[in-house]
Amino acid sequence: MKRLIFFIPFIAIVIFAPNACSQVIDQTSTGSIRVFTLQECLAIADSANLDILIAQSGIQGAEADKKAAFGGYLPAISANAGYSRRLNELGGGQFNIGGFRAPADQFSLSSSANVTVFDGFGRESRIDATNSSLNAIKENVKQTKQQIALAIYQRYIAVLRSMQIVDIRKENLKLGQAELSRVTARYEAGVSPIAPIYAQEADNGQRELDLIQAENQVSISKAELLASMGLSPDMKAAFDGKSIPSEVQKETILQFRNQFTSLDEAVFSALKKRNDISAAMHRITAARSSVEASKSGYYPTIGATGGWSWFNSEFSGFDLFSRTFVGFSIDVPIFDAFRVQQQLENSRVQLQQTEIEYKRLEQTIRTQLQTGLLNLGAAEKQLDITNRSLTSADLNYKSAKERFDVGTASIVEFQTANTQLVTAKINRINAVYNYVDAQYQIRFAMGDL
Repeated sequence: MKRLIFFIPFIAIVIFAPNACSQVIDQTSTGSIRVFTLQECLAIADSANLDILIAQSGIQGAEADKKAAFGGYLPAISANAGYSRRLNELGGGQFNIGGFRAPADQFSLSSSANVTVFDGFGRESRIDATNSSLNAIKENVKQTKQQIALAIYQRYIAVLRSMQIVDIRKENLKLGQAELSRVTARYEAGVSPIAPIYAQEADNGQRELDLIQAENQVSISKAELLASMGLSPDMKAAFDGKSIPSEVQKETILQFRNQFTSLDEAVFSALKKRNDISAAMHRITAARSSVEASKSGYYPTIGATGGWSWFNSEFSGFDLFSRTFVGFSIDVPIFDAFRVQQQLENSRVQLQQTEIEYKRLEQTIRTQLQTGLLNLGAAEKQLDITNRSLTSADLNYKSAKERFDVGTASIVEFQTANTQLVTAKINRINAVYNYVDAQYQIRFAMGDL
């Protein structure tokens, strides 16, 4: 009896241990796969995407330029200390008067400060230019984040689209395998010829090929999304399918469409919101300030200098051998071999090019909005068409299956109906995600992403 009591726990361990171990193994294997939501992808890309990091690095340089421009108002201060010794003491050191010999050691100390009092308003113009350039770079960083966000949205959509197509392909292959078993059983029972078996096997081969291609597309889409986030493309990751709706309601379509009354109003609104437009305006302001800074070369420059110096053969006598001085200078440009004119013309050309870039950016925004609205309209039509097509394909498949089961339809007709149904399902998935993608494109063009 005692042996039985001790034997029961042993039996329980033997029975339940494999299940427990398998659960631990499953948890360990799946625990290394991180599931990302759309918002997590956006947050990670915001701090890890390489394009964003490169754009942000320009801020530090622009801030240094701004500080250097402000330094034009501050004095330039320098200090100097020197020592020299004549190695040949007799050479150059003998005088006839009283046999005096000049000391071999010489010490010197000096410090000075130079400040620009007036430079033709060049300092003010340079400060304005660097401040505008800094603001332009900051706006460019925001615009880069918007572009990366659009890429994340689109690649996230590509992942979910590919995953759903894989599900359809798997289900289709499973149904094909079940159908192969059925026609094989009918052939073995002597009810049907062998031809349907060959036809179904060939069709299943195509279904397997479609599944492999779909699974490969999922892997590619995941790698592209991870790379856009700034992560390793071979990282084990999964993505939440609930982050983006898999169906679009009519109310959603109407609400989004009502936001845009005309292309001109959409463009007008985008010009007030887009970060790249703001950056372009700051660049124009910086270019105009650079033109004014170039004009300062035609004006005289007034400077002030002050300092202290000491020179002696011994490290003493600071009061006797030192001097303190101040001074003013004015530099009037008379002829500089056209250097100022060259700099001024280059600044004007830069301003002209910047203004043209602004106009081209306006045209790009108008094109983006027009393209987005056209894609939106096409996606709306695709939603309606694919909805009707899916309903018809499903009814046709059910009808063909019933007729094939009773022997009034060939297997080719049945397979054709199945292919049409699978195509209709995939077209529906593409239509839904094309519509969502068109929404993101318009939101990006509007500066609202």
